[in-house]
Amino acid sequence: MAPKSTPQIVFGTMTFGTGVGGRISDLGTVQKVLDVFSSHGGTELDTARVYCQGNTEEVLGQLQVQKKYKLATKVAPQKPGDHQPERLKAQFRASLKALKTNYVDILYLHAPDRPTPFEDTCRAMNELHKEGLFGEFAISNYCAWEVVEIYMICKANGWVLPTIYQGMYNGITRDCEDDLLPCLKKYGIRFYAYNVGAGGLLSGHYKFEETPTDGRYGAHSQGAQYRQRYWNDTYFKAIDVVVNACKKANITPIGAAHRWLLHHSKLDFSDAIIIGASSVKHAQENLDACEAGPLPQSVLDAFDDAWLQSKSLCPTYHRGGPVPRAFYGSPRL
Repeated sequence: MAPKSTPQIVFGTMTFGTGVGGRISDLGTVQKVLDVFSSHGGTELDTARVYCQGNTEEVLGQLQVQKKYKLATKVAPQKPGDHQPERLKAQFRASLKALKTNYVDILYLHAPDRPTPFEDTCRAMNELHKEGLFGEFAISNYCAWEVVEIYMICKANGWVLPTIYQGMYNGITRDCEDDLLPCLKKYGIRFYAYNVGAGGLLSGHYKFEETPTDGRYGAHSQGAQYRQRYWNDTYFKAIDVVVNACKKANITPIGAAHRWLLHHSKLDFSDAIIIGASSVKHAQENLDACEAGPLPQSVLDAFDDAWLQSKSLCPTYHRGGPVPRAFYGSPRL
């Protein structure tokens, strides 16, 4: 595991289970992946109610992971109004049932449910917290100004404050750096980075002219989201810059992606990166990369060049539907 001067490592479980996004459905194989994580000192797992349409939580529950790991899950607004108090609570209780536990360490609002007043949602989260059902209040995919609004609502009412934000961040996707990360630091909120490998593109295994029919970029709802986010000629040309530099340095591109976040990003030791895997071998490789040191300058320069090439098309760090123009800023040029 990476030393304490670098961000922590959290294991993302989105690939566990059957259904859309699932890559490892056999319980024995899932356990082997978790054993590899544990052997590297890993102690924290990340999941969500929507992963594999709820099956990921069921897999984790069958393995009784809550007995060994710190555990986070998320309640998602799959339709407008899902963060209304009773609907939010019902979704969370379904998570607890699937996970076979009565407590999780971290509970996220997975994305904004803007039709529901944030005050109503935050009140519900505080009530769940007072029941002793979760430890830390976390949010994901919100705009920086929404983070401040939620924080101020909670502070004014004496409610549990958000302490973790999970967002998209990697060497060629840095939209969060300018306003979100400074905002989080001001309010003492830790950042957990997902999409370490730019949706797997930094593996170097994909070709722009060969759109996959299955997997992460397949013909399903999740695949459509990922293709919209990354599948364009500009991104692939930028990734080629990184891949070529890594070849010369004898470093795997996906390993370099992990090392960039751990050693060269704007994260610090209180933050975390969320890694994943589609096999035991993949888990071992990713964790080994997390234990390697800083990147050589040639690879760092390649990441910077790739970021400059792809910056104009960089997906925004926030999700969850339309954002009022007054808060969103100017259109990207």
